[in-house]
Amino acid sequence: MALTPAFACASALLAVAGAMKLRAPAAASGALRAMSLPAATGAVRLVGACELVAGSWALASPGRLSAGLVAAAYGGFAVFVAGLLRDRGRRTAGCGCFGSAEAEVHPIHLVLNLLAAGAALAAAISPPPGVTEVIAHDAGVGVVLCAGVAAAVYAAYLVYTAAPAAWRAYRREAA
Repeated sequence: MALTPAFACASALLAVAGAMKLRAPAAASGALRAMSLPAATGAVRLVGACELVAGSWALASPGRLSAGLVAAAYGGFAVFVAGLLRDRGRRTAGCGCFGSAEAEVHPIHLVLNLLAAGAALAAAISPPPGVTEVIAHDAGVGVVLCAGVAAAVYAAYLVYTAAPAAWRAYRREAA
């Protein structure tokens, strides 16, 4: 049960990112192009659809395969972000993780991707109960879990999209 909130957050965030790429693929296309990877809009939308399906599936029914897919996705994101950070000369303004809600690539993206990959890997090794299972067992706990996961997903979204600019502004003020 202790792994359920972290894995649910990682899964839900993956689904949100996928939905946002489906809606606005241009930023992700630019980031892929910067890394000399296939950047066609259709390819980005396909990746977004896969993220949406994998995240939703893992959220609804965590198991070894669904958790493994979530871990692989975040592991891939970590490698991609590390490449963007390493090659700052070709780096785009952002990674395109959340469609048009774009922010510059920042080391915090790498850290969050690695944390999410770790939670998903742990879930692949020992699948936690799903959100629906928690709700079925105790509706009150399930409601609190859903509210907490929603708040954590929104907070993580803000860290990915707003924290880099806020940190840059803070550092400029301090200087």
